Amino acid sequence: MPSVPTDVDHLRVLQNWPVFAEQYWWDDPQRPDLGCFGSGYNSWGVQTNQKFVGAYGVLAADPQFDEDTVGYSREMILDRALRALRYSMASHVSAQHHCSDGTQWGHTWISLLGIERMMHGIEAIEQHLTEADRDALRRLLCSEADALLDLEVTGTKWAADGGNRPEANIWNGAFLWRASMMYPDAPRMNEWVEKAHRFLVNGISIEADAEDGTVIAGRPIKDWHVGPNFFPHFALDHHRYLNVGYMVICLSNIAMLHFACKRAGKPAPESLYHHAEDLWRLVKRLIFADGRLIRIGGDTRQRYCYCQDYLLPSLLWAQHYLGDPHARMLEAGALDLIRQEQDNNGDGSFLSNRLETIRNSNPYYYTRLESDKAVVLSMNAYWRRTVGIETGNPTQEFEEAVRGSWQEPEHAAILHRSPRRIASWSWRASEPPQGLCLPPASGHLAEWCSNIGGLVKLLGETGKRGWDATDRVPHHYAVAALPDDRTLIVLEYCQITPRTYLSEIKGLKLNVPNDLFNGYRRSYMTEAGEMIVDGTCRQVMDLGSRWVNVDGKIGAVGIYGADSFTLHQTGCRRASQYGDSLYYDELCFPCCVGTCVVDPGTVVLDCGSAILSGADQQETRDLAASGSTRLECDHELVRAVRVDSGDGECYVLAANFCADPLIAGVALEAQESCWQDLVTGDELTVDGRWLKVELEPGAACLVRRRSPSLP
Repeated sequence: MPSVPTDVDHLRVLQNWPVFAEQYWWDDPQRPDLGCFGSGYNSWGVQTNQKFVGAYGVLAADPQFDEDTVGYSREMILDRALRALRYSMASHVSAQHHCSDGTQWGHTWISLLGIERMMHGIEAIEQHLTEADRDALRRLLCSEADALLDLEVTGTKWAADGGNRPEANIWNGAFLWRASMMYPDAPRMNEWVEKAHRFLVNGISIEADAEDGTVIAGRPIKDWHVGPNFFPHFALDHHRYLNVGYMVICLSNIAMLHFACKRAGKPAPESLYHHAEDLWRLVKRLIFADGRLIRIGGDTRQRYCYCQDYLLPSLLWAQHYLGDPHARMLEAGALDLIRQEQDNNGDGSFLSNRLETIRNSNPYYYTRLESDKAVVLSMNAYWRRTVGIETGNPTQEFEEAVRGSWQEPEHAAILHRSPRRIASWSWRASEPPQGLCLPPASGHLAEWCSNIGGLVKLLGETGKRGWDATDRVPHHYAVAALPDDRTLIVLEYCQITPRTYLSEIKGLKLNVPNDLFNGYRRSYMTEAGEMIVDGTCRQVMDLGSRWVNVDGKIGAVGIYGADSFTLHQTGCRRASQYGDSLYYDELCFPCCVGTCVVDPGTVVLDCGSAILSGADQQETRDLAASGSTRLECDHELVRAVRVDSGDGECYVLAANFCADPLIAGVALEAQESCWQDLVTGDELTVDGRWLKVELEPGAACLVRRRSPSLP
């Protein structure tokens, strides 16, 4: 993996694709001069074809075009790009033809997304456009720009309120500005510019903007402001969950106009960059060192696809506009992720193996995913070739640059990152709740689906759980990341209210991806020794051990609630609501798979576990042997555990799982007399053998034994 990716590095991956992509090319039987990639349908089909235009346009124009690698001549690739562009222009509502499904596309809130993503490809082959092409393009773009003048600009923090469209505001505003640069003589050009600023200022918008007097484009921000699309600390509730991926989509659309302006030699609108650097600082912290996104709120879509793809142009923008010295390393990693999967497929495709299910069941959507990767490769290849991208060498290591804490209290999300551990918890995740505890250099070990949040699943249940739990399955948690840069503790309690049929009962549920990115092979060390597991297996295996270590990188220790860990593998790819996309194992403590009926009042989960980031076999075994234990409590619904941490200190996590406030007693050794509440800073003492802690309903406290070395 190169430390500084070049345009040729991206091009080489892209050049392998046409051999595969050709099978999805369609010649329009009614118009032999037109054709398209994919279904040719409206909506996603239009965007798929437009991204194809972007990718093939760049490929056809690149001086490093290699016919032997591509498998086709430059003339053929150029012909495909032009015919696909003409298909897009002819099937628009401003023209006379139609899409393959008989409809015409355009004049919607999302119409401009595909246009923005293809414009760099049109620019690359501009000299090959005929006068008729130029007229048709002007007609299409001006028609869309005029239609946008009637589209409402919205902004709501919560997606449920109906106005959370930060990414759409950005691409709509960017398009209007682009159109004004291309056609300054258009009758409504001044209106386009005005509306562009309003869209852009309300892209990465926060509540404080409503009082901000800073002048942008001749007006105070507060006068442009419509509503907040982001939370105060830049969390995003897009698609009704903490959506790291769409934070990236926002930055990627900023990148597209940024580089278009640079190529045109014209200034970008200052409104384009409103809060962009603020958002980047958070996004940077949410990228693994290997270039994978850290989806602390999960993902509803195929893993390592859509939003992961658009990280590539975002990283290039961070290098060029912000001068970020680490972005090039992350770009190299993100590129290598695409290259690795393409090499594994062996047919030039990006996804044919891992997404075989959706490829066979839904080519309409599958071709969209293929074109996403193709177009981002073309963006970085083109802009790296035509725009000077230079950044200085970093003055500190990447992990030092991104270490620290972040939280968004209103969205119930928190993160802490250090060189050894990423620890996070999100109550409003895609499949809530979701936690992470793993080394920041090991992105291939992260899978989001209710990770370390356990699972109590109703028989026949589909979709995802609500973040606040239901009356039938009130699943309670207490979670603490210890200040040792290693340990995360998770306590769970679930008592079923009515008589209920369940299909799965899983404590902890540590997800371990086991797919092509790790060679379909994981090493699990347990009390019984090492076990090598193939990711494609189907099994429910009792590991006969209260501890397990994954690849010498993550340790899991069961403290109470089961006799041993269970490994659950389904034998099929899972991990998305749009089609299966990833094999992953589950390490559960305890685990029950299969239909069971439980009577009212049954406690189905009462367990506690610890996850150790960056821990080897010995460290994991030691914690299980003598470094963790459940403590006696004087109330039946209070749970407490003691854990000896990686920093040599002793911690107690106590949780109140009842509906009443109380002062709970936690039994400790008498000589351990002085403890400190790590949240309040209060000193606590042991009364006889009981440590007294005050707990509100559903609350927890974390205390540390005071030692002479501590302040």
